[in-house]
Amino acid sequence: GLHLIGQRDTELVLTGWELDALALHQSTGVASLALPRGATCLPPALLPYLEQFKRITLWLGEDLRSWEAAKLFARKLSLKRCSLVRPSDLQPRPLEALNQGLNVTKILRAALPASHKSIVSFRQLREEVFGELVNTEQVAGIKWARFPELNKLLKGHRRGELTIFTGPTGSGKTTFISEYALDLCMQGVCTLWGSFEISNVRLAKIMLTQFAGRRLEDQLELYDEWADRFEDLQLYFMTFHGQQNIK
Repeated sequence: GLHLIGQRDTELVLTGWELDALALHQSTGVASLALPRGATCLPPALLPYLEQFKRITLWLGEDLRSWEAAKLFARKLSLKRCSLVRPSDLQPRPLEALNQGLNVTKILRAALPASHKSIVSFRQLREEVFGELVNTEQVAGIKWARFPELNKLLKGHRRGELTIFTGPTGSGKTTFISEYALDLCMQGVCTLWGSFEISNVRLAKIMLTQFAGRRLEDQLELYDEWADRFEDLQLYFMTFHGQQNIK
């Protein structure tokens, strides 16, 4: 059936027998091909002929062997562009479907995607895994300058991670987290504070003191100098404080 395929055809139904391809073309008009060695063999030499198609539906037969072959072929052809017709009494091979007066077009539309949007194979992850192995330091994230021991535990501040610090009242959570955030902020990590218990003024005072490394209340003449430098950081504060409506 290859000679009947046009250069503009982007959808294809792949079958196991010539009569199935003819039945499909007769009943639906879709581009159809038959595998030259039956439903259980897809020689690698044929793959280049199938590159032009954006969507391939595999309708190979009506037994378990054909179904397993279809799943294997879909992996060879790229799962993203393949759909499979699952064999059943209501979905026999195309020639039988035509002879029984079944709606062949409806069966094609009900074909199952070979890939699931929530499931991937290692083949799809392979290059990304290699990238992580090559760029180990980059994957580790941005390391803290002040907390070398923390780097050993968390490997740095990494995109997509959520870290929760817990402890009793007065144990120093806020003091530590402000230092922790300031360390990263000084390295260019854009930082947003959402503090519902401590006012932004008090929080900014703590962070400015940590940033300056001195008690500015005893050296007020230095306030503007350190405030100007602190102002240049990518540091922002939410205006929420106390109890808030969840919306």
